[in-house]
Amino acid sequence: MVDREDLEALDFLLWHRTGQLAAAALGCHQATVSRRLARCRSSFGLELWREQGEWRCDPNSLLELERHLHQLGRFLGDRCLRIEAFPIGSRALLLPLPQGWVHGPLDHVGVRRPLQLLRERVIDAWLCDADADLPAASCQELAVLPLWSAPVQLVADPRHPLAGERGLSQADLLRFPSLDLPAEDFDRSRHLFNAQGFGHQPTILRRYDIASWEGLTQDRVTLACSTPLNHLQTPELALLDAPPPFWNGG
Repeated sequence: MVDREDLEALDFLLWHRTGQLAAAALGCHQATVSRRLARCRSSFGLELWREQGEWRCDPNSLLELERHLHQLGRFLGDRCLRIEAFPIGSRALLLPLPQGWVHGPLDHVGVRRPLQLLRERVIDAWLCDADADLPAASCQELAVLPLWSAPVQLVADPRHPLAGERGLSQADLLRFPSLDLPAEDFDRSRHLFNAQGFGHQPTILRRYDIASWEGLTQDRVTLACSTPLNHLQTPELALLDAPPPFWNGG
């Protein structure tokens, strides 16, 4: 067995991406995280590497068993349960957290990485805003509880030519470039969006930041997707009065 603090150092590094953020979440010094991580890696013979901004390690059956045991301890109240959630709009639903829970960076884009963290028992729950994009297999192996369904609409800079116009058609929207949904992160939604002629401008968004999404509308031409929850956090953008290209939920 490995000390729970040592395994926490590994899990929080994988979850939060940096030793500094892991240390802040664990309430200790970064040097402490490094020492605990070194012991954990030695115990399991782990190799860590970074891929597309995320820390990864090879599958390990002993690590899997240890995580299972530690997760059971969290369910029994031995440690706080861990929850991740979709960027921006989740804060209106998630915070303040109930007692006995801790949250992560809340900037994971799409479904791939959060699903991996769930399957590997690094986290215990995930508040998702794209249930339509979940692979069928994940819906069978994990408990999926639908909470809501919402339109995914287009937003623009308030100085955009379409801002304030009423009864816009799809043809009106297609006159302007729109940000494409990140490839492989929203497979079904991206297909629906592209099939209608949207998604002219490719995007690479491994983790959410406003400058790489809504901020790109500041050119007064580009359109971006948004949900009602996200729009609560970016009310300065104009919500275009047109039928939503697709719906999604969580």
